[in-house]
Amino acid sequence: MKKVILLLVDSLMPGVLEDCMQQRTVPALQFLVDRGRYWSNCITSFPTMTASVDSSLVTGVYPDVHRVPGLIWFDPGEKEIINYVNGWKCVRKLGLSNCTKNVLYNLNEKHLSKQVSTIFEELAMRGRTSGSINAMVHRGVKKHRVRLPFLLNLSTRFRFQENISGPDIMTLGAMVQTDLQEIPKQIQGFKQLYGINDNYAISAVKSLIRSGNIPEFLLVYLPDNDHRVHKKNPNHAEESLIQVDKCIQQILNTFSSWDEALSQFIFIVTSDHGQTRIGNGKEFNIDLDSLLDHFKVLQLGEDVKDHDIVVCNNERMAYIYTLKPEMEEQILRRLLSESRIDIIATKENGGIRVKEGGSGREVYFKQNGQYRDIYGSTWIINGEWEVLDLRLNDGLVDYGDYPDALSRLYGAMYSQEIPVIVVTTRPRYEFKSRFYPVHLDGGSHGSLHKYDSTIPLIITGTEHRIKEPPRLIDLKHFIINIFESSPK
Repeated sequence: MKKVILLLVDSLMPGVLEDCMQQRTVPALQFLVDRGRYWSNCITSFPTMTASVDSSLVTGVYPDVHRVPGLIWFDPGEKEIINYVNGWKCVRKLGLSNCTKNVLYNLNEKHLSKQVSTIFEELAMRGRTSGSINAMVHRGVKKHRVRLPFLLNLSTRFRFQENISGPDIMTLGAMVQTDLQEIPKQIQGFKQLYGINDNYAISAVKSLIRSGNIPEFLLVYLPDNDHRVHKKNPNHAEESLIQVDKCIQQILNTFSSWDEALSQFIFIVTSDHGQTRIGNGKEFNIDLDSLLDHFKVLQLGEDVKDHDIVVCNNERMAYIYTLKPEMEEQILRRLLSESRIDIIATKENGGIRVKEGGSGREVYFKQNGQYRDIYGSTWIINGEWEVLDLRLNDGLVDYGDYPDALSRLYGAMYSQEIPVIVVTTRPRYEFKSRFYPVHLDGGSHGSLHKYDSTIPLIITGTEHRIKEPPRLIDLKHFIINIFESSPK
């Protein structure tokens, strides 16, 4: 049977892809679209940040089940802010050793719920082999030895000695020991993020194909597009996607012909999230430190003492944890006064109340009600549906600017049992907090809005059907079905 290669291109957006195809500048992606099926309306998880999205991809569920709330979140048990590396200022403030352990060990071994299984674990149970090339979430049944480069090992004072779990074959750049050949040393250094880059990933895939050791399922993470789009206007990211296409061409060129590649492999190409263009002036940064200056906010590197709230900034989305519940109404009033904030959500009686920044309009929803949405979930919905741009279409709840908003927002709000407020920004804006990166005149993501949430999906080399309209969480079940319906 055919093997499966899933290419996860960070910040790949359908509009940019379609512009490039129209201009005939991405021949590899065009080839995969022409030979397969393409959707421009696949929906990712929320928050639209890599750690929580990748957790949803490999488990097939939203954060209320897999329990990884976002890239930045507060752990009440450990009384610390969890940061899976978002900006070097954050890393310096929290400590490189702390961040390294969170990314390399805690995310997969502690934070990702043991009550869910990853695609790697499920394929192993079915006697299938799998691999992960540079993916942040990779929990599997095999143990891999971490091999920190000397400078990184030195900066963490040689404290990290753990083995980590993963599939049969796994890389995290140069930080996990592998037997892969043909990977140039110059793409594994500090300036190349120790191999967490497209060139390393593509070299690893080519090595596996040429050696004949490629597993039956291979997840390949390509991060460089995200770095480039953050710096430039996402509406004009064609040059970056052309570079991604050249990487995919290298994989296809490993075979005698591109058609030969499709005779041996199923190719899936998708993204973890989109990006929104941020305005050029400082007014496009919503300063949460200033907005919430009436309260004592826990800052990075501080110990929890008599603080009122914890703010975990995920770029265009933030978790605000109320350490003193009696202050929640005061906090909400401050947030509602800011018209650049899009939505403000709180938990209420097992459901969620969502208010609109500035206007104060609100809608309440809860699971298991009389309204069924286009994805098959049922809801109680009361209030002003316009707040989440909901509409009733042929008897089904359909979504506008906030795709799959009910399930995705529920997933984020109930990813933890503690009280929390979720806020997102309007398009063109992002949150600003001390030590966190900002992206004026560049791209940012994190929010519930369609600009951050809608991703392309390409499936080539199989006629197996995927649930439509497609969501990223559907891919795990789709891939497992391919193997279950095919003999070994």
